[in-house]
Amino acid sequence: MSIFCVGQAAYDITARVDEDIIPDQKYRLTTHTECPGAPALNGACVCGKWGAPSYLVARIGEDAYGAMIKEQVRGCGVNLDYLLDAPGVSTSFSFIVANGKTGTRTIFNFPSQPVEASVRFPEEVPDVILCDGHEPEATIAFAEKFPQAAVVVDAGTCRESTMQAARVSDYIVSSRAFAEQYTGKPLPKDDEGITETLHALEEINPGCKVAVTLGSEGLVYLEGGKLVRMPAFPADTIDSTGAGDIFHGAFAYGLSRGLSFADCLTVGSMTASISTTKMGSQRSIPELDEVLDALEKHGCPIAGLR
Repeated sequence: MSIFCVGQAAYDITARVDEDIIPDQKYRLTTHTECPGAPALNGACVCGKWGAPSYLVARIGEDAYGAMIKEQVRGCGVNLDYLLDAPGVSTSFSFIVANGKTGTRTIFNFPSQPVEASVRFPEEVPDVILCDGHEPEATIAFAEKFPQAAVVVDAGTCRESTMQAARVSDYIVSSRAFAEQYTGKPLPKDDEGITETLHALEEINPGCKVAVTLGSEGLVYLEGGKLVRMPAFPADTIDSTGAGDIFHGAFAYGLSRGLSFADCLTVGSMTASISTTKMGSQRSIPELDEVLDALEKHGCPIAGLR
């Protein structure tokens, strides 16, 4: 049940401000949170923390941020033997402002240099490949090398690199922003319009399964051609940083354990909901038992994960 997470790794520095930021004002901050972050990394940490053989395929530099990332990610049980070989690259890092009143966040990311990176492959076939579109060449290489693996794309923004990953994915789990950018129009509110949007996303890679996450509004997907609306689980949100990444990690974990599409979405939704009640991204990943207990409390037990 190995899971390879291909994409971005970063170091996050998050500060909480319980009001809207106004230009030309000074804000005195007394606390902050630091931890690893970014979609592929957070997804890998969910799977590793929950006991699955988890591997991160990302570019991490030989610098202070890189050293801290490696130490903390290994602490989550993630294997780093297949990191991308990108000599001289610096580690990506982000400054994040979290609005504790609304749960929203603003991210200022400094990416790694886009130098050519070489890919290494495992001898055994992965069960799941989770990608975020940040390393399309590596994603395509893994998908071509292991056609038996289930490929999931965390489609956050509709840029060409994400589209390249989506075209080789068996599961496209996108944000509202991706869906709207891809179709060129706001996501409709009526069932017919949403269904048309989901069908449009399916055309990216015919035969794939599609869902669109909507934050506090839950998510939508098709089951047997019919629209299903899954409400979000309630949460006292203070920081949504990494919630989508954590959702996708839990989704990938569910796939590796043989769960249905709907159950994977349910586990992802609850995991993301719990994560928003804590500051930081990787630091907010809940334990598997915490997620399963919460699902049972809400009348949505998931069999086979204990």
